[in-house]
Amino acid sequence: MANLRSSLNTFGKYIDQPAIIKGLNNTVPVASSIVALSYTAYDTYKAPKEEKKKRAVRNLLITGFTLASAFIATKGLKIGGRKIIKGISEECHHSHHHHGCCHSGGHKHLKPIDQVLNQVEDIKIKGLINKVKGEEYLNLSQVAELNKSLEELAPGKRLISKVIPDNHIHTPKEMFSELWKLTKIGTLPIVGGIVGGLIADKVNGEDISKTSKNKIKEGLYQYMANITLCNAGAGVALFGLNRLNVKSKAIKFVGMLTGVMTVGVLCGGTIANFICKNFISPLLGDNSKPEGRSLKHHHHQHIHDMFKDVNAERKPELLDLGLHIDDVASVGFLSGLKWIGPILPALYSISGFRAGIGYRNNDTSTNQSKAKLNDTPLKFVYGPNIKIK
Repeated sequence: MANLRSSLNTFGKYIDQPAIIKGLNNTVPVASSIVALSYTAYDTYKAPKEEKKKRAVRNLLITGFTLASAFIATKGLKIGGRKIIKGISEECHHSHHHHGCCHSGGHKHLKPIDQVLNQVEDIKIKGLINKVKGEEYLNLSQVAELNKSLEELAPGKRLISKVIPDNHIHTPKEMFSELWKLTKIGTLPIVGGIVGGLIADKVNGEDISKTSKNKIKEGLYQYMANITLCNAGAGVALFGLNRLNVKSKAIKFVGMLTGVMTVGVLCGGTIANFICKNFISPLLGDNSKPEGRSLKHHHHQHIHDMFKDVNAERKPELLDLGLHIDDVASVGFLSGLKWIGPILPALYSISGFRAGIGYRNNDTSTNQSKAKLNDTPLKFVYGPNIKIK
């Protein structure tokens, strides 16, 4: 068991080393754009001839606005070296803990990594530490050798964490603050997707007064089911674990994941549909409400009617469960895995794309794509229950 724990710790430090985090921060936006362009090209190629132009415009605008909003929200925006927009999740956490000063003992003005360098005499190990300090890449065997040598130098002191820092999130307050940041980061791609979808509809000559309704409803569905309620579930679990004084990262990961699954995955879709049916749809002038009923009457109808057929328009489906991979990643990030942070905006963008399309799996209006499922790979994006008029 001790060997397994040591191996997992080594691997965790390997994937959390500064060079990999930096590489992911630089690579994920580019890779996401390539995936979006590849999907657009393939989807356009497989579309009927008369639909190719509209399909290309729609996908390019939705994916473009979704990804742009996700990464600008996270990383901010610089033009000509000048910061125009400040990102929600600043990338200073790593640098603060990696290069920040220690204010204790006789090493008051030394950075943690330099403290370790002062204790090490082996030239090879010093070289490995200096590579980490310069944000150069170490392979897994080098990280294992570094970890072993530092443990032999100071047993139980975990000097490896001064060379490759742990996640900046340590206190309950920091974790709840990070949950709020993740909620904001997850929300903005949905807004971006809706904006991109509306612009695409306008360019393609659609009536946006009609198509906007489904985009807003799907946006709310994604926001509630896949972003807010999942983070709320993680937050409730975290609160309980903190009250029980649980310190283990592994137990916190399992506990928060259980909260995500309970509140977000099992209940999120139904809660979102309940709000859409009883509040959002009437405000949007949805014609599905009963004849002769006023908005006031609609809001104060019998509790049984409010819950009746709540999932009739938008049934939770297998793909919706698959989209919760971003929530698993979020919990992993909060539990101490720094490498997950850079990929979260790309994962959240999937919800934004669905919102931009205005996906409703039981809707048969012209707001849905008229492409045949056999002609495109849209089963993955739309889900298996879509009905095309």
